[in-house]
Amino acid sequence: MDHETIEGLLDNLDKLLLKREKSYQLLDKQYKNENGHVLGKEYDEYKERKDRIESRFNHDVIECQRKLNDLCKKVRRKQPVLTELTPEYINEKGRFPRRVALGKYRIQYENLDIYVPQMFEFPFKKPMYICDEQQMALLHKVILRLLYALPTDKQEYYIFDPVGLGKSMWIYNRLFSNEKLFPQKKVMSNSAELKTALKAVMNYVQNLYAYTFDLQKDCPDWDSYNRRLYSQKNITKMLPYKVFIFMDIPDGMDTECFEMFRKLLLHSEKCGFLVLFSFNEVVLNAEDSKMKTRELQLKQCVEDSLPLHTVFDKTLSDLSFERLHLSCVGEKFPDDILFDFLLRELDAAVQRNTNSMFSFDDMLSDVDLYCKKSDEKLLVPCGYTTAGGSAVILDIGDRYPHYLIGGTTGSGKSNLLHNMIMNACWNYSPEELRVYLLDFKEGVEFSRYANPLLKHAVLVATEADTEYGISVLKHLVQEKTRRYSIFKSKGCKDLLSYRKSNPTEILPRIMVVIDEFQLLFEGNRKDNTIEMLSVLAKQGRACGIHLILATQSLKGIDFGTLAPQFSGRIALKSTAEDSKLLLGGITSNNEEASELEIPYAILNTSQGAVSGNIKFAVPEAKSQMIEEKLQIMNQECIRQRITTKTKVFEGQSFPKLPNEAVFENEGMELLLGENLDYDADLLRISLSGSMENNVIICGHDDQIKRDFMKAVAISAAGSKLNERLIYVGDSGIDQSICNGRSIPVSNYACLRDFVKEEKELFFTKQCFIVLDNVNFAKELGFPVQTYPKPSEETLEFKEFWDEANKHGSHFVAFYDGMNRLKSSSIPITDFRYRIGFSLNSDEKNQFLNNTTYASKAPQKRRAFLADNLTICAWFRPFDNDAEGV
Repeated sequence: MDHETIEGLLDNLDKLLLKREKSYQLLDKQYKNENGHVLGKEYDEYKERKDRIESRFNHDVIECQRKLNDLCKKVRRKQPVLTELTPEYINEKGRFPRRVALGKYRIQYENLDIYVPQMFEFPFKKPMYICDEQQMALLHKVILRLLYALPTDKQEYYIFDPVGLGKSMWIYNRLFSNEKLFPQKKVMSNSAELKTALKAVMNYVQNLYAYTFDLQKDCPDWDSYNRRLYSQKNITKMLPYKVFIFMDIPDGMDTECFEMFRKLLLHSEKCGFLVLFSFNEVVLNAEDSKMKTRELQLKQCVEDSLPLHTVFDKTLSDLSFERLHLSCVGEKFPDDILFDFLLRELDAAVQRNTNSMFSFDDMLSDVDLYCKKSDEKLLVPCGYTTAGGSAVILDIGDRYPHYLIGGTTGSGKSNLLHNMIMNACWNYSPEELRVYLLDFKEGVEFSRYANPLLKHAVLVATEADTEYGISVLKHLVQEKTRRYSIFKSKGCKDLLSYRKSNPTEILPRIMVVIDEFQLLFEGNRKDNTIEMLSVLAKQGRACGIHLILATQSLKGIDFGTLAPQFSGRIALKSTAEDSKLLLGGITSNNEEASELEIPYAILNTSQGAVSGNIKFAVPEAKSQMIEEKLQIMNQECIRQRITTKTKVFEGQSFPKLPNEAVFENEGMELLLGENLDYDADLLRISLSGSMENNVIICGHDDQIKRDFMKAVAISAAGSKLNERLIYVGDSGIDQSICNGRSIPVSNYACLRDFVKEEKELFFTKQCFIVLDNVNFAKELGFPVQTYPKPSEETLEFKEFWDEANKHGSHFVAFYDGMNRLKSSSIPITDFRYRIGFSLNSDEKNQFLNNTTYASKAPQKRRAFLADNLTICAWFRPFDNDAEGV
């Protein structure tokens, strides 16, 4: 017997007492005569030997009692008697006890009279049944002890009471709303509720045997598995202990539920379950032949279990103590006030416990950084199974090339995407994997990969719109074509064969993650979008391009032609209809995602078959943790001398003004912004000597206008053929906005002043003339009318207007909206290039003299460029802090 346990020490004490008695008897036999007296000449020797026996005994007994006392104190420091429980005894450390205390033993022998805790090995080996209603008080004590002794985040309780409707456990109803303790958040009272819970438990058991328990690692069951994890200090992944309480078995159970109940009993010891039940003795003793099978099965269940009272109210007679007298002393239950206080404090402690077996940090730390090759496929962890924390791995390759992800608002979809992105990039270096990240919603989820920069990212696009998204798809189709050309030149059919035959020429796989992809299907380019996505979905797999499309709902999306290509499906919390659409199609009848809660999701690669569902938990990918891991990854790229380029598209924000050298050009050219496409080339307008080579800019946003004005001024200063910059309007242009270039700048308040001062130089020098809200009719009577007779200045300006382009001068006109433009009488047909911003649809059509272009107005902080009335580019002007304009 283990002498480090209370029972072992008591056994040792009993043996010491017996040994002393036998030593005395032997001594007396040697020295005492028939009358029981010791001869005088031998008395001193007898006394000395007796004293030595007593001394040794006292020493050993005192040491044994000291150890017993220390052990009892150690037990009570964690598990005091129930009436002395306080919140400080709540187990928030995460370690399971090896024994639990309930009740006391009274130990008596001569002058010895002490109490020690009654201890029980944990986890319990067998199920237990309750014989009668009087034992419910004992059950309540057992539950209270477990609630305080087990880790707050590693215990779950399930109660089924179809007859009493929860009366049996009503004193614990304060805790029922705590989902961490009571996953059902109630007492189950009918077969349907029980069946749902037991099915989840059976799935849990299957996962334990399939993925968690491991004979080779000497952890074939719950206890050994948890011990191994604890020794590795991996407490968060330890399995919870589940307590099941069934009242009046088999009442309220159909055949399927009863069969699952029997399996629960069978696997309870191995899987970390305690099953407590009472049974209907009428059924057990039934004579009805229809009940015969169930009667026999119930009898077997009872025979395989132990009576609750014999477990917790036992004596130690089985230890066969020779001298010690032991008696069992029952334990009192706390009074109502203390009990209510204990439950309230426990509830709060469980709620604030944020420990989880599902750790984002652990998932990344389970593998070495950049340890995998992507030649055959990508294996990307995305979460943990609900049983045992085994990683759920997405197989992204030829078999499952593309994945569809869906979940309603707040379901954790963005968090899942972060897990996938970070795990993929942690496992595979930028030489093995490149990613495109596009977010079409008004959020900043992907912006965290721009600072610090995710080296794997070819593109990080936040707040992208349909036009930009289509340009990215077009680029990816071009990349697909480029890769097939490489394969053809090397005599290969796909990425795998190319990598095998060209081991030194690494061509990385590409993972394209598009959040809220349904926005790509909006507008009049829907068919073009579907066509490009189809090409990528069908032909991308062979060249290593994989699509990860995410949406809140598939309802209303024309996804039918694409669906067969997305063999990987992941659904988070969804409606029943979306669950079917996401996991396999409306005919799949797979509604299980409608029952999910955060942080759970369902993976299905079986065309929506419910049997193929894999439920898993998604760790929380906190921003700080992502930033820390990105820093580590970037340092490793530096160490390995891996260099990459990343495009960052920030939606509505302006690109920064380029440096001065970028504006330099050999002709008459305006550099006004950045094209809204994947390449994001700079938008340059080259003005030739042909007619109508002028630019008109119209819009309502003052900031954008100032930015355009400065871009025009700097462009004028950078054009080597340009000799002057002339401004006509109310504000004027300061020399300082030309970035310090020594180009002559002239400012005039109106057209008449401009003509008077400049007419002698009209055709002597090439120049840019900036017109700012100039009213041609009011200021100069222009265009020229026969009546009244035009002024000399009007005629001189008309001549210059008609011939300016031929002589290398060009007009750039600004108007603050269509009303000012129309009232100005400016000859708008003389402007080949028209730039609009912040115009509504009607204004846009008027600006283009086009009532058939039925597109929406450009978004805020964006502009469009029309060439001869045809839209040729969407673009963004520069953010140039245009002070002084």
